[in-house]
Amino acid sequence: MNKVIETKKLCKTFSNGGIQQHILKNVDVQIYEGDFTVIMGASGAGKSTLLYALSGMDKPTLGEIHFCGEEISKYTDDKLAVFRRKNCGFIFQQIYMMDKMSLLDNVLASGLLATKNKKEVTKRAVELFHKVNIDEITYRKFASQISGGEAQRAGIVRGLINKPSVLFADEPTGALNSSNSTAVLDVFTDFNKEGQSIVMVTHDLRCALRGNRIIYLKDGQVAGECLLDPYKPKDAARRTKLDDFLKEMGY
Repeated sequence: MNKVIETKKLCKTFSNGGIQQHILKNVDVQIYEGDFTVIMGASGAGKSTLLYALSGMDKPTLGEIHFCGEEISKYTDDKLAVFRRKNCGFIFQQIYMMDKMSLLDNVLASGLLATKNKKEVTKRAVELFHKVNIDEITYRKFASQISGGEAQRAGIVRGLINKPSVLFADEPTGALNSSNSTAVLDVFTDFNKEGQSIVMVTHDLRCALRGNRIIYLKDGQVAGECLLDPYKPKDAARRTKLDDFLKEMGY
């Protein structure tokens, strides 16, 4: 399998009142093409910090990040912004969209940053909306007029509009009820089956079960990894394997 991202001795330190807080400590990880990688760990373990570093949203204090063959850890802020636009899609727990723009226009605003071909971007946006079960009536509504589940699925469309090498998600179902969470996770699973590489941070076992590779962080370091078979609903053996791994990690 091809490596999409690789880190070498990745460190991230924050200063709080003159006290150095070491959030990531010499982290070596690899993200492979087509994988659905899940990052887990207790609160404060460094999960989101690692996600932001891998995606180029934040720079490491020390170490290297190689993404699609480029060492992005040495990029200037401007060059990094261009790289992210072309190679990264982002989905967060809270989907921030312009309330006075339709869902479609919110997505087009992101897509047109990468290409000026509005016809092409609109065609892809409509196709993606249909894939996540959002019809034309809904995607022409203002962002303030839709449900949380619809907003999160629209966020996935926005994250995928530029055909990213990797889709990054930070607790994407944290603000959703059970049924909406399942619908969103089904969308992630479907896109991953089509070959989309995904890296997701979660503390939710239901979310973690969708991944085929679980990376567990403890105190800013990789404590272990678990490889799972492709996701199938109600796969008891798969659930048991993940449960056993998380118990071993002390989760």
